[in-house]
Amino acid sequence: MGALIYEIYPAAIGTFNDITKLIPQIAKNIGPDFIWLSPCFESPWEDGGYDVSDYYEVNSRFGTMADFNELVATAREFNIGILLDLVLHHTSNQHRWFREAEKGNPDFVDYYLWSNKPRRWDNFFGGSAFSFDPKKGQYYQHLFSSSQPDLNFRNPRVIDEFIDIMDFWKGLGVAGFRFDSTNILIDSRLRAGCLPHIGGFWKYLQTRQTVKVLAELTEDPDLFFLAEPVGGELFSRNMLNQLYFKTGFDAIFNIGTLDVADTSFSRKDRLMPINYKRWLNTLVRWSVESGFAVALESHDTPRATSRFRADPRALAMLQFLLPCEFPCLYQGQEFGTVNPHLSDNIGDYDDVLSRNTYYNLIGEGMNERDAIEVVKHWSRQNARTPVDWQQYDSQTDPDSTLAFYRKLIDLWRNNDVITYGDLEIKTIDNSGVIEFCRRRYFKRYHIRIDLTGKTESYLKNIDGKKVLCVPARV
Repeated sequence: MGALIYEIYPAAIGTFNDITKLIPQIAKNIGPDFIWLSPCFESPWEDGGYDVSDYYEVNSRFGTMADFNELVATAREFNIGILLDLVLHHTSNQHRWFREAEKGNPDFVDYYLWSNKPRRWDNFFGGSAFSFDPKKGQYYQHLFSSSQPDLNFRNPRVIDEFIDIMDFWKGLGVAGFRFDSTNILIDSRLRAGCLPHIGGFWKYLQTRQTVKVLAELTEDPDLFFLAEPVGGELFSRNMLNQLYFKTGFDAIFNIGTLDVADTSFSRKDRLMPINYKRWLNTLVRWSVESGFAVALESHDTPRATSRFRADPRALAMLQFLLPCEFPCLYQGQEFGTVNPHLSDNIGDYDDVLSRNTYYNLIGEGMNERDAIEVVKHWSRQNARTPVDWQQYDSQTDPDSTLAFYRKLIDLWRNNDVITYGDLEIKTIDNSGVIEFCRRRYFKRYHIRIDLTGKTESYLKNIDGKKVLCVPARV
């Protein structure tokens, strides 16, 4: 048996105290083993908290350390562990380490990656992966925003810093960590500089040195470790096995497996028709792998119901009835939350990736109307807007999406066929229909899921009786 993980993006809720008040409802309705908090460290908030300026302080926008401690204690009362989102790959350029490095402090210069001449690498948000620092008189590397300088994990002191950071939060009762951008910590010197204008990621993507560092960082058997590798559809089975079997990671969270449905990792600013068959085949292939965490949405993606034009109950069946050791739910997913109506004005977007995507598309010749439509479709703000939590009180209807999630979670936890049974695929087609069987000894379930809701979805037992059913949309 694995663990059910529930992600919360604190900025979309408010404060630690607001989250603490929600925990009893989350425990009652979802019953997760862990709540994963997206970054809540001190940060100038250039990238939604993924630019940390102090790993030992909570962000004052969420409250005080005492408020955080109360959140952890309340979660523990409901047998829920708190996972912190640990941004390893880079810091904020406001972090004390970087400020000391800028000044040439020999104790901190080698915490970052400096060069006299920039390489012709792109960063993930668009533009060069190198920026000139006038104080240092050199270029620093940043695979993400220029406000997020990359750390140098060839320096053992950097590794020791993060071990100390994790020990500090463990002492406050934190149960584990989700490692952001896990597998791009150290570049391969064999790959470096081999091709012009190739994104810097490809020089870094899960090198042997990175796996060794991750093994060192995940040695504590008392902590739960969740990896978030980058690479999307380029992330391979061999890469997953390296992270799962050669490090201390308990689960591997690769939201990029969704990209095969309608985009690609390297060009998420392109809208493509949904290819249900390709996506479902990919999800099936990954679901049977040890340690794989099945997720349909996160703080980095549009809402799944909107993205896949799907019935949220059918999506829930897909997530919990395929083999799934570590299902990851994102806040509000249990209500079937859809994308909000985002602004037509790019100036209203807080998300740095949304803004950069817009201006990159304009620079490539796209008109403003089409560019903003692309941004509205893909923007991370789709997932980072507030959720209507009153639905926990109002959804008493036994046919509601929330009630359906409760039934599926109960099956996932307590039914040995769903928890441990073998998988036999019957059909997958590009209309959004998948049929499969789950078998264990003499027990069997037949499952049919139509994501679009045009036809009935159901789970039948060996006698042909429907245990679960989602009627076709009228």
